[in-house]
Amino acid sequence: MEPLDTLLAARWQMALSLGFHIIFACIGMVMPFFMAAAHRRWLRTGEVIYRELARRWAYGVAIFFAVGAVSGTVLSFELGMLWPRFMEIAGPIFGLPFALEGTAFFLEAIALGLYLYGWDRLPPRVHWAAGV
Repeated sequence: MEPLDTLLAARWQMALSLGFHIIFACIGMVMPFFMAAAHRRWLRTGEVIYRELARRWAYGVAIFFAVGAVSGTVLSFELGMLWPRFMEIAGPIFGLPFALEGTAFFLEAIALGLYLYGWDRLPPRVHWAAGV
């Protein structure tokens, strides 16, 4: 069996990290839609089942958000450490989108915090808007 060269090892590490991250990122982008839809249904009908559904899905959204954030941070470090020549060339192009993504991440974290801790503290429509 041949020894593993560094290029192949870097490719494997990046592939595993991307494969892990994409699962949590995709579910983490879709699940808030269902959470907000259940919350909206509760606002319209007043049925408690939809309120409980939205509350429970909110915890799932928080878990997917946290895991996606950590795995995304790992990916950004891997880009710089495993592919330094590529990032030397593409860094000026990727810099602005990464900065915008960092800003969006903090806005999403604030909105998720408002949603999780604002159930009985915010007006219902404001609370729903934080979940959207």
